[in-house]
Amino acid sequence: MTIDNSALTHRSIRTFSAAPSAADQRVLEDVAQATSSSNFLQQVTLIKVFDPQKRQRIADLTNCPFVAGEGLLYVFVLDQHRNIETAHLTEATASHFTGWAGFFGGVADAELAAQNLLGAAERSGLGGCFRGSVLNDPRQMIALLNLPRFTFPVLGLMVGVPAEAPQHKPRLPHAAVVGENTYPAAQDLQDYDTTLNNYYRTRQWNAREETFTDSLLGYTKTDLHHRLEIGQILREQGFHLPQ
Repeated sequence: MTIDNSALTHRSIRTFSAAPSAADQRVLEDVAQATSSSNFLQQVTLIKVFDPQKRQRIADLTNCPFVAGEGLLYVFVLDQHRNIETAHLTEATASHFTGWAGFFGGVADAELAAQNLLGAAERSGLGGCFRGSVLNDPRQMIALLNLPRFTFPVLGLMVGVPAEAPQHKPRLPHAAVVGENTYPAAQDLQDYDTTLNNYYRTRQWNAREETFTDSLLGYTKTDLHHRLEIGQILREQGFHLPQ
């Protein structure tokens, strides 16, 4: 048996010439639905956003202008609303869905479905880019997408026909990430810093001097927008996540 290693060609695509066709969208959505689901609770809803005004608003919220351009935006939503309604549960009897178990199960369902959809898109010649920045302002995303109680927007995914061919971004060394029966031993990442800096310095767009260590330190200074309010927003949406 030979493992299909086509996923190693993954590149994040931010410029598209077109959205997937309607037929291709349906196949991609069916692939997302076919993804493994925690306890088979199917705790995810996909929202296709093609309304130009909403797309522009989301582009502004996420600080990603390309979200308003060509391609199609999916938002993957942790959805316990449907299950609670289907089982005719009250908030008092829905703790399995609104506590940590339901929260992590729903987040996993949403993220796995998103990755499965992107994998199928890439194997078909399409491309995509995840947008975790939908969490910049969850309250506005919830209002914009009319999300009911017991739901939460987890991440976005732009997908479409690629209009660019970016270079491959080097990953951490295998030994730093994969442990055998225990946490992997610490690795000297100086060589990786050099490799990643060379990638950033020579790539075709947004070239800059930056190592992996630089990026870690830089992240500590980034604007988290409204992400520090996520705990409160989850409570407003009906989730009970005690410490």
